[in-house]
Amino acid sequence: MSGSLQFTAISGANNEDAVCYLLEVDNAKILLDCGSYENYSEASLEQLQRVARQVDAVLLSHPDMAHLGAYPLAFSRYGLTCPAYATQAVHMMGRMCVRDTVMSLKAREEFSLFDEKDVDKAFENITPLQYFQPKALQGENGSIVVTAHSAGHTIGGTIWTISNETETVLYAMDFNHMKESHLSRSSLMEGNKGMVNPKLLRPTLLITDSFNALYKLPTRKKRVECFLNSVAAGVKRGGNVLVPVDSAARVLEIAYILNDWWHSNRSLRDTHSLFFLSRCGRKTKSFAQSLIGWMASNIGEQLLEKDSKPFDLRHVVIVQSIEELERRLGTGSRHRNRRHKAVVMATTEGMSLGFSQELFVRWASDKRNMVVLPQRGAPLSLSRDLFTRWYERTQRATASPDDPMKLGPPVRLAGAEVSVTLKRLVPLEGKELDKWMVQDRQRKEQEAAREAIMKRKRDMIDSDDMNSDEGSDSENQRGIDIAATVREMEVEAISEIDLETERLLSGQTFDLYIKGRGLVRGLHFLKSYCMFPFQEKIRKVDEYGEVYDPDEYIVQADNEDATLLLDIDKPYESDSETEEEVRPTKPFKEQRRVKINCQVAFVDMEGRTDGTSSSNIIVQLMPKRVVIVHGSYASTQALARLCNDSQASVKKEVYTPGIGETLNVSSGINIYKIKLTDALFKQTPLLGVQESMLGFMSGRIKYSQDDEVPVLEVNSAGLESGWQPPMKVGDSKLSALRAALDSRGISTYFDREGTLVCNNTVAIKLAANKRRKTEGLQIQGNLCPDYYLVRSIVYGHFATI
Repeated sequence: MSGSLQFTAISGANNEDAVCYLLEVDNAKILLDCGSYENYSEASLEQLQRVARQVDAVLLSHPDMAHLGAYPLAFSRYGLTCPAYATQAVHMMGRMCVRDTVMSLKAREEFSLFDEKDVDKAFENITPLQYFQPKALQGENGSIVVTAHSAGHTIGGTIWTISNETETVLYAMDFNHMKESHLSRSSLMEGNKGMVNPKLLRPTLLITDSFNALYKLPTRKKRVECFLNSVAAGVKRGGNVLVPVDSAARVLEIAYILNDWWHSNRSLRDTHSLFFLSRCGRKTKSFAQSLIGWMASNIGEQLLEKDSKPFDLRHVVIVQSIEELERRLGTGSRHRNRRHKAVVMATTEGMSLGFSQELFVRWASDKRNMVVLPQRGAPLSLSRDLFTRWYERTQRATASPDDPMKLGPPVRLAGAEVSVTLKRLVPLEGKELDKWMVQDRQRKEQEAAREAIMKRKRDMIDSDDMNSDEGSDSENQRGIDIAATVREMEVEAISEIDLETERLLSGQTFDLYIKGRGLVRGLHFLKSYCMFPFQEKIRKVDEYGEVYDPDEYIVQADNEDATLLLDIDKPYESDSETEEEVRPTKPFKEQRRVKINCQVAFVDMEGRTDGTSSSNIIVQLMPKRVVIVHGSYASTQALARLCNDSQASVKKEVYTPGIGETLNVSSGINIYKIKLTDALFKQTPLLGVQESMLGFMSGRIKYSQDDEVPVLEVNSAGLESGWQPPMKVGDSKLSALRAALDSRGISTYFDREGTLVCNNTVAIKLAANKRRKTEGLQIQGNLCPDYYLVRSIVYGHFATI
């Protein structure tokens, strides 16, 4: 039996679009992420629609639109109803992210692909997991196990391992090897020595991104300092500062940094206020406070020291509309000295819709204002346009790729203009409003008439059922016939109902006369004649007495109690969602040229590993195969060239697939299953090596007609006459061996040829066995106490079988 492994890029390959990939492991089809940006273009979702119903499981990595933006759409429209898995933090914050986007879209256009209820239903289908919790897939794919590991970058961000009996796939997208203010580093790294976690070494297949392959970033300390200096420059100029952010992912890091900075600088609070402008802002903060266990350990320690609420953000004022922001700032006040300026973190990060776009259009013309970009934004977005303009002004054209990105002060794009597409819903007025009100009244009257007619038909069936003399043996079948008759009436009698409704509304008749249907499914309906519409209500009874509806006897709660119950039952609803009167509106679209007189700054606060660190991690992981996705064509090819380097530790192929391309990345390893008898298992000494138990055994395979799996039983003759030379099993890396020698007090160093020198008397180097095609170790030196001591330590470092 051999395992199969295939990979198909649905979206996000050789470009920077949202990510979505299909991994086929044996007979299981696993969807890796299900992302889409705010535009929800049909072209980018066509591939997803084709495969949605075939998928067996979905793995979601990060709580942002690029990784899960299309999941509610695929769940509600495309039939992607299979089990889905994500960490608890991604499950909660991802829901807020998509809800905020949907609310922003519905505020500017008649968005009907899906709504907030569809978002809730989709995320209720997700099974939340913890880090390092193995989870077997359901059904016949139970041999495939998925495990979540910390990725950094976002709260709950995940690196997935997908393993079966022969293959191990490492899906590592958008990870961060550096610790941040509120997040720990990725699980790829172990300790502070820059070494990769040994539990994740040598995967059969590594799927990773090349998003930052062409960028070499300055240290995080310098970038945070430059970000705060840029905001401070805008504050000193006396203007407003706009910071475009997402709604539930990277905004937590930016808000945490600005809140600490605000706390230590009183002068800022005297002139400016710090705001987070998002439609789901209060829920985002509330969820973040409940997810302290998913953050860095220092967050919990600070909580104990300060004796305050977790992730309090006491200096960040959360507002959920432009009008609320203006009231807070006193824009409408008659006294100019009461007006405040603001530093506003506004959604969305791409500035293609939402509050960030609206504030940019308002503030861009004032030279005192500033826009600080912490992220590049999606392709073709307004943020990406501003980043490109900033990059061309600040970075040297002749700079070497090895030089880090230059950090500098904000620049003024004087005289520059940008085209912005503004969409919004405007209320109807005049004749348009009168026409809508007439149509709405007619629609309501027609719906009421249709409901009355259908209710009359149902009551006729119930009356006939109550007056029936049939025995109890046929009650079940009769119930089925009645239900089928109701469905038939609701479907086939539409034209008849519409005709009678028109006659009723036009005044031609004053009753609800419906032509008799005769014999239907064994139920005989007597012909009805014109009369005043009256239906006698017959009390329904069963063997226990009269049947009643409990809802008719429930006492209605007060408004305050009802609001409290609503918040408890629907914890994921936005604070701004209330039952408002439907106001007739129409979509309005405007193409506006905006002059950019404000200053623009960019500081990379995306929380991703840069190109240099990413390449070093890939080399240390030593994967057999690599699939590179999610990056521009140039960055994808640059990372592929590095992996193809002879000095890199990638064993075999490196792939850079295009959209819709399917790759066969199977290792071709054959596996066989056998059963061990209890006697053989007891006679075999086993040694623990990493996560496995190894031992040498000699047996005889026996096939049985009753069992398809053969049995390995004791071969007594083979054990007595056979002899197996001892075998050393373990990690042969000299770096690991050096750590073991250092712990025993032996002085070690590497010479120029890579040989490990011990106490200046014994040398250890790697030696290749060409016949066995394996690597071993050679210990060289004069026979002395140091030689025997080093040899014993080396032997003890390995398991002898």
